[in-house]
Amino acid sequence: MAASPWEDGSYHTRIWKYPKKSNKSTTCFHMATKHWVADALSILAESLLPVPHELNELDWKASLSTHKDRLAEHLMAMANQANGGVLVFGIDNHGMPSGVAQAQVEQIVGTLSNLGREAVEPPLALDHAVITYSATPILLVRVPESTVKPVHRRGKSIEETWVRSGGTTRKASRQETGALMMNSAPARWEELRASPLLQLSDVKEVLDLRAIAQLLERPLPEDDDSLVHWLMDSRADAPLLMALQRTAKHQVETFLRQQG
Repeated sequence: MAASPWEDGSYHTRIWKYPKKSNKSTTCFHMATKHWVADALSILAESLLPVPHELNELDWKASLSTHKDRLAEHLMAMANQANGGVLVFGIDNHGMPSGVAQAQVEQIVGTLSNLGREAVEPPLALDHAVITYSATPILLVRVPESTVKPVHRRGKSIEETWVRSGGTTRKASRQETGALMMNSAPARWEELRASPLLQLSDVKEVLDLRAIAQLLERPLPEDDDSLVHWLMDSRADAPLLMALQRTAKHQVETFLRQQG
């Protein structure tokens, strides 16, 4: 059996420069001093030895998939887990290095950045680095943990969310979605937008009340007066109030932006 190129445990990072095709610079963006790169390399080494295996924090990709819905699911899953995760391009399904070219890097970064902005809610700001690992250029794309959870498919219910489990990406269960809501960070005062008072009809529009009721396994009030008491009753239990507050944050912000 041939020795793995990773067995010596050696790697180094540096600025990777592709050959110039013209008088136009084609240097690929990379900063080896980014603080997350060292952590990503440590996780990568852990996933490749002694037997190659993918981890929740890291996913190998030989190349960019044409299935954008699946790529968005990977982004959501990484952003929903503690400390986020890293997609590694240039390593095949067997954990062997295949490398990346400059054109691939530009396509991958552009596609994932667009999906992070347009396909998921709340939007994600990705980072990336091209490094050499065992003399092979590979691309690391960092997906940061989102403070507002669950990160879900844009324009869909919060139940349209994904998580990492056993080194794979799968749809979150109802219980997992509820747990993500409970672990979502509340809005800080300086992040809040000033706005006019909302009418009850506006509140019903920006809060996904039906999804929240389903997750908490509680019926929604049948009339508006009961709904007001359901929302405002200070004696309501903490999980309900936290779910309402944390689930709605990004939806409320979207509504207020639309109001100008």
